[in-house]
Amino acid sequence: MQDNRLRAKDLITIAIFGVLFFAVYFICAIPTGISIVLYLFCVGISMIPCGVIWSYLRAKVPKRFAVLIQGILMTIIVFIVGSGWFVAFGVLAGTILAEVSAGVGKYKSFKWNVVGYAAFAVCLNLGLFAIILLMRDYYYDFCIASGMDAAYMESLLNFMSGPLLLLTSVLSAVGAIIGMLLGKVLLKKHFVKAGIV
Repeated sequence: MQDNRLRAKDLITIAIFGVLFFAVYFICAIPTGISIVLYLFCVGISMIPCGVIWSYLRAKVPKRFAVLIQGILMTIIVFIVGSGWFVAFGVLAGTILAEVSAGVGKYKSFKWNVVGYAAFAVCLNLGLFAIILLMRDYYYDFCIASGMDAAYMESLLNFMSGPLLLLTSVLSAVGAIIGMLLGKVLLKKHFVKAGIV
C-alpha cells in the first residue's frame, strides 16, 4: 500500500515550489500594473504559468494536507511582502477549498485538482479585489500608505464594479484551468508516475 504520510522530503518540495509559485505569480503580476485594465486581470494571467508549478506539486506530493501546507506557506509570504490581510485571507480560503477538492479525488484525480486550483484562483482574485467594493476607503488608505500612486488608486477604485469583479473571477478560473492543462502536458511523466488520472 502507498504511504500517504508527508515525509521530510515532501515538506521540502512543498516549501521550495510553494515559494517558487509566488515568485512566478509576482513576476507575472507586477508588469500588469502598467495598466489598470491589465492589473484587474493579473490573477487570471498569472494562474497560467503558476498552474505548471501547482500541477507539479500535485503530482509530486499527492498526499493529504500537502495543499494546505503549501497554502499556509503562501499566506505567510503574502504577509511578509505586505500585500494585506485581505489577500492573505483569499489565499488561505482558496487553499482550504483546494485541499478539500483534492481530498474528494483522493489526491489522485486530475479533475478534482483542477477544480481546487480554479477555486483557489477565484478566492485569490476576490481577496485582491473584492475589498475595493466592500471597504473602498480602507483599501485606498492602505495602498497609499504602501506607497502606491494616489491618481492610479483613484482610477482603479472608480473603474472597479460588481460585474467586472465577476468577470475577473471567471477569467481567473479559466486561467487556472489552462495552467493545469498546460502543466499536465508538460509534466506527463510525473503524472503517470504518481498515478494521477
